[in-house]
Amino acid sequence: MLTETEQRSVKKNARRALDLLDDQVFGLAEQERQIENIVYDFLQSKDGKCCLLEGERNCGRESTVRKVMEKYKKELRVINAGFVAADPTYQQELAREEDSGYSIFLVRDADKLITPQQQKILYTMVDKATHFSWLVFFSISRHDFAQNLQKQATSRIPKVQVSFDTTHNYDEYCSAMAQLLIPKGSKCDDDKCYKKFITSLNFEKWLRPVFQTSRFVVLKQIAAQILMLFGYYCEEWESSGINKTISAIVARSLPSYNEKVIILKDQTRRSQCVFLCVWKLLQNKESDGPLSVPKTSYRNVFLEFKKLVNSYYPPLNVSSDIFVFRELDHLVKMGVLKADESTNVTNTSFRKVWTQINDTVVKDTIPQLQLPIQISDFFESISK
Repeated sequence: MLTETEQRSVKKNARRALDLLDDQVFGLAEQERQIENIVYDFLQSKDGKCCLLEGERNCGRESTVRKVMEKYKKELRVINAGFVAADPTYQQELAREEDSGYSIFLVRDADKLITPQQQKILYTMVDKATHFSWLVFFSISRHDFAQNLQKQATSRIPKVQVSFDTTHNYDEYCSAMAQLLIPKGSKCDDDKCYKKFITSLNFEKWLRPVFQTSRFVVLKQIAAQILMLFGYYCEEWESSGINKTISAIVARSLPSYNEKVIILKDQTRRSQCVFLCVWKLLQNKESDGPLSVPKTSYRNVFLEFKKLVNSYYPPLNVSSDIFVFRELDHLVKMGVLKADESTNVTNTSFRKVWTQINDTVVKDTIPQLQLPIQISDFFESISK
């Protein structure tokens, strides 16, 4: 149990750490190095260039670019692709913009530019970079970004790419949590009482399930909740009460508690089987390129579903592929699956589909689904 003086110290330093949290970037040293080299070359050569920043949302792309910009004391002009898509006049204003010296842009969520008209902003920016001293970063989340572009945009897409899809060991993960809670070089780092209290949390013991299923962004979200707890809301300072609260925070942060899993559990047996057929087809399947995720076709899913129900549970059988295709469309609409939205796909059978749920989470979820025992045993045997 902390004394009142110690409690005040913890509260004060937790608020300090929370104020610094947005600027904390960990596990991205290599990405920062690559971006810094790109910026340095740009400033030295005066040659305009473009670069793709590929990674999931909140993976640290923009924070890393801003960190490098601060080092060089350069302004970063951020363009929100969603705003551009909604306001075509903004594209025209950019196209008319004259060369005003060095300009560094970040086009946020560039993969939201779907229609040919919207994609004009992509080659407008690339053309401007070619003729002016512009450095343009395109921030993208989808691995299939290049494949969904119109031909005119595809030919202009930059070849330079920085990937934010990184892996880390458990020690690095725990070290990152320690630095989020006790920022190095801050006043928090000098307060012995606060450091002792944070160390006593023994987060190495309860971070393991988070490490196995989540990226650094989830670690940052957990740190934010813990700092909010100790900085503003904590009334129970007994170790048992603190541990219980932290366990609840961690549980809510795990992917197994996300919306997609809950939605999948609420689907019919047939929908769940269709989803698992997609998941099975993608096991150990290689992607078609460096910017793509493994995918399969609606037709392949139908054939896999037929084979599954004929072998293990005939009552789920269907007379036509249209029934399976409807289930796939429904799962895509619910956000459990992702499908190719390209207008080039005129035959539904060839439409590509892939999963939206972490592979580890799918394996853990299979026993919880309301499946016939024969089918459940079959998929559990695959997951082992």
